[in-house]
Amino acid sequence: MDQRPVLLTGNFYLLFIAHLFFGLGFWPYVLLPVFLQDLGAGLTELGIIMSLASVAGMLIRPWIGFMLDEFGRRRSLLFGGVVFFCAHLLYLSIDRIGWFVYVVRLIHGFGIGTLFATLFTVAADISPVSRRAEGIALFGVAGHLAGAVGVLLGEELVLRGGFPSLFKSCAGFTAIFIFLISFVKEPAVASKETTFTLSNFIKSAFQPLNRIPFAATVIFAFALVSYMTFLKPFAQELGIRVTSFFFAYSSTAIVVRLIGGKWPDRFGLKKVLYPSLVSLSIGIILITSFSSPAELLLSGILCGIGHGFIFPILSVFLINRAPDAERASRMVLFTLCFDLGIFIGSPFLGFIAETFGYRQMFLLSAITVLISIPAFMFLDQEFS
Repeated sequence: MDQRPVLLTGNFYLLFIAHLFFGLGFWPYVLLPVFLQDLGAGLTELGIIMSLASVAGMLIRPWIGFMLDEFGRRRSLLFGGVVFFCAHLLYLSIDRIGWFVYVVRLIHGFGIGTLFATLFTVAADISPVSRRAEGIALFGVAGHLAGAVGVLLGEELVLRGGFPSLFKSCAGFTAIFIFLISFVKEPAVASKETTFTLSNFIKSAFQPLNRIPFAATVIFAFALVSYMTFLKPFAQELGIRVTSFFFAYSSTAIVVRLIGGKWPDRFGLKKVLYPSLVSLSIGIILITSFSSPAELLLSGILCGIGHGFIFPILSVFLINRAPDAERASRMVLFTLCFDLGIFIGSPFLGFIAETFGYRQMFLLSAITVLISIPAFMFLDQEFS
């Protein structure tokens, strides 16, 4: 008989479904680079514009911790949902590359940054400590499920009604998200929760125990930029749709979390992390030589295996290395690291792709992922 603490509560299911609709409003923006290229953006400029959402995320992340402490988790989710909803509608007014594009991307980033950090903070809140990696992994299934259908849906919407149809549909999904969040119960948090301050946030970011997980999260996000931002333009040059990659990517991540969600807690975080990093790296390398949707499918599977394990493991590294009273601050730190990697990767990898070619850019991204393995093995000796 299973004596472990209950994980799948009514609040967990409701938050899971809300996360699904947030994902349906998020994933179709994988196609946004094509929209920007159609308006005349080059690859380097494209990378800069795409990175602005992460800039906004980094600017707002430190204050999200304050919001979570002072106003609660549910109000923070509602605030982020409204900002995210407004961003979708603002995209409808963009008809050229100019200052307004940059403003809209910043607003978009404020919404994503708030929701991304808060959703996973709540997921950590409502998951028992002994099942936290499993809880975050299962919660992430909703996002990957949205990814499995979101990109396909986005491509169909663009084919049938252009990008305005995509933006309107994403706004509709976000409206449903806001409605569902209004019913989420405020989770119980530590009775003596640490008051969030910017100085405490910065201090925790550079504590010795956090440095390697911090750097690995930045590298992980850097690698994700290669295919989240530049795979669609690369595939379009070859006349191939990216649906097979993202369907395989998200579907595999779902299977990984359903079947192997307990493995990091059971076998050890690092023992699962290392092969996952290798899988992600190989998956990115395969992108450099694909010539058909079937080959892109294999790449998506390997990248999905990597993402399915890496994301929850890195988040748990940071959460578990702090008292429960600092849980919100650590989750915000984790998502800020994620944004930092995207901020660095988008313009840099865009420059590499524009200067040396897409294949060299993907290869560089894959090699960067592998650096995390010796870093954990030799520089992070405290935890296994």
